[in-house]
Amino acid sequence: MKMMIGILLLTVGECLGQDSYKDVYSESAWVDRDRWQKASEIIRQLTLVPGSQVADIGCHEGYMTVKLSAIVGEKGKVYAVDIEDRKLDQLKENLQKRSIVNVEVIKGELNNPLLPANSLDAVVILDSYHEMDAHDEILQHIKKALKPGGRLVLCEAIAEARRGSSRAEQERKHELGMEYALEDIRKAGLAVVKRQDPFADRTAEKGDKMWIIVAKK
Repeated sequence: MKMMIGILLLTVGECLGQDSYKDVYSESAWVDRDRWQKASEIIRQLTLVPGSQVADIGCHEGYMTVKLSAIVGEKGKVYAVDIEDRKLDQLKENLQKRSIVNVEVIKGELNNPLLPANSLDAVVILDSYHEMDAHDEILQHIKKALKPGGRLVLCEAIAEARRGSSRAEQERKHELGMEYALEDIRKAGLAVVKRQDPFADRTAEKGDKMWIIVAKK
C-alpha cells in the first residue's frame, strides 16, 4: 500500500512539473513568458510610434497592454478589450499599480470589440482569436476601426498533431491553424503582408507552436 501511494504521489508530482496547460497569462507568469513569446517582435509588426492608437483584443490581464502603453506614450492610447469581467478587473488593478493612464478598458461583446471607427493604427489579437465564434463579424468591426493602412497582427498556436484537424476540433482544443485565419482575413478584405509558421515555440509551456499573420487595411 505504501509503495502504491508513493508511486501515485510521484506521478502527480511529475504531472504538476510538466503541466502543458499551465497558466501563462497571469501577471506572475509575465517574466517567464517574455522568454518565449517574442512580444517585442509582435509589437514591431504593429509599426507603432509615440502617439499611435492601438487595440489589444483578448487582453486578459494586460501582458501586451502594458507593453503597448509604454510604446505609444502619453499622447497615444491603448484600447484593452476582453469579454470576461474577472480578467478586466485584474487588468484594471495591474494598470493602477503601474500608474498607467493611457489605456481605455473595454468590455467587448461576443461579436463586437466596440472600438471607435477609423481611429486605430493597429490591432493585435494574441492567442485569443480561436475563442471568437463570430470571427467574420469581429474582423469587419476591426476593419472599420482601422485607419487606411492600419495593421492587424494575429498570433495563435497549434499543436503538430492537430494541424490537419478540422477547425471545430482545433478550436475545441483552444488552438487554430494558420490556414483558417488566412481564409478569414482575406474574406474580410484585408491584405496579408506577412505570415510565419512557426513563429514562437512554446512546446515546453503549452505543447504547441505559435504562428503570426500581419494584415493591413
